[in-house]
Amino acid sequence: MEIQVINSSREAESPDLVARLNPPGGGLPIVQANAYASDGLLGILEVLAARGEREIMVMDCTRDHVQAVLEWSTCNDEGQLQDLEIFLVRRT
Repeated sequence: MEIQVINSSREAESPDLVARLNPPGGGLPIVQANAYASDGLLGILEVLAARGEREIMVMDCTRDHVQAVLEWSTCNDEGQLQDLEIFLVRRT
């Protein structure tokens, strides 16, 4: 599993960032982290990974969200999520 934490310095960068990482027709699922507590976010990521998603973008992450995902990634060392890539875009 690869986790990329992206610090977006301006709110205006978010649409550009999404377009760059997820071009039209790309189909990358985008999760709005502000809709979930940390445990809920991990549950959503597990569901998306179980249905076969290999790249997931999570927007508007807090420090707690980022920490929870990083801890979850170290606990998930069984190889089943080895090819999963998660982009965490930090809240500014």
